[in-house]
Amino acid sequence: MKCAVAAIAFGLQIIAVKPAIAQDVPAPTGAPLQPPPATTPFAEAGPWSFTGLANTDLMANVAGGLEPAIKGLSKFVVAAAYDGSQNDRAGWNALISAQFTHGGRLSTNAVGDVQGADNVEAVGALRLYEAWVSRDYDGAQGLKAGLIDLNVDFDTQEVGALFLNSSDGIGPELGHSGLNGPSIYPTTALGVIGYLRKGTGLTVRAGVFDGTAGSPSHPRDFAIRLSGSDGILVIGQVEQRFDSGIRLEAGVWAYSAYFEATNRFDGQGHALRYQRSRGIYALAEAPLVRAGEDGERGLAGWLRIGLGDPVVQQIFGYLGGGLVYTGPLVRRPQDQLGFAVNRAIVNLPPDPVLFNPGRRSETAFELTYRYNATDWLAVQPDTQVIFHPGGHLPTALVVGIRLSFTLTKNFAAKLKDVAK
Repeated sequence: MKCAVAAIAFGLQIIAVKPAIAQDVPAPTGAPLQPPPATTPFAEAGPWSFTGLANTDLMANVAGGLEPAIKGLSKFVVAAAYDGSQNDRAGWNALISAQFTHGGRLSTNAVGDVQGADNVEAVGALRLYEAWVSRDYDGAQGLKAGLIDLNVDFDTQEVGALFLNSSDGIGPELGHSGLNGPSIYPTTALGVIGYLRKGTGLTVRAGVFDGTAGSPSHPRDFAIRLSGSDGILVIGQVEQRFDSGIRLEAGVWAYSAYFEATNRFDGQGHALRYQRSRGIYALAEAPLVRAGEDGERGLAGWLRIGLGDPVVQQIFGYLGGGLVYTGPLVRRPQDQLGFAVNRAIVNLPPDPVLFNPGRRSETAFELTYRYNATDWLAVQPDTQVIFHPGGHLPTALVVGIRLSFTLTKNFAAKLKDVAK
């Protein structure tokens, strides 16, 4: 209990502010060779701005995995953001967003992989996603509290945000932790997060979250659980940005609740319970080759490593990285071509014959191209080869295409005309 109180006190002292409306939409950083910035508003009213986007995927497991299948998956997000500087309340900000998810279960029913071949996949539901208020103090420190997407502020892979595999959004050893995952897509939890920032590009963040996001037994329902058995999730991160565009990040996290061991049992065959689930991660991103007169075209790369708890987590180790070339064609400076590799170490579930089958790895290779057709539509074909899905299934070949719609002012005007 003393540790929990100390963690909450520390989290209240160091609270971050970085608005975004979806896990796969990175916050603008100003650094070169990054994915497109956060969605611009389609409507504004005083200090309020409104944004909307939709991802619609058609994915096919061609071979391997559990079975060949074609799945359609969709995610729709709308958000309203408040900027106090537009209303004589500088430093105050707020965000409220809702999302609707729908579609087939690609990884669950077809591929059988544990990392998540499509980062849109989720139980279909209409959910309140984020609802928070923040207070910033001259850009050097701040407070933020409410329903928060942890991945906006912690373990954010900015270059890797291009890809469809879920491991390129947040590391799988953290993304699959806890009873129902941490406070990330598709279910967030109450939390307090923050930062202390130095002018040298150094930022220290910390956060305290409810230990269980949503309701594990009723995933379609919106639920805020405040139970002593849920415990808390505490996370801290140090980030360093350099003028060259290099970004380094390292973090630690831990839960206070009890969890069942994956492959440790008592004399009656019941899983042992431990008050432990913790991990560390580190990330490095950098522009590698610059092209074009403004230097915004070129090659960027990243590498991430993460270690979780081998006793209570299905995924407890991860190593991944990749390359993204922005503007591969001179006449298409906003298009992106990317290649990524994600390798997760998996605790295999108990087997009736092989009672403790041990550990295996799952490795995903992904090749993707994002074609920005207009200011409101991007088309992204994608191919993934996943070796040993789930650590034991036949190698799977997954191909598909994503259509990303951004609700811009021009697009909103066209929809209004159609409605007439």
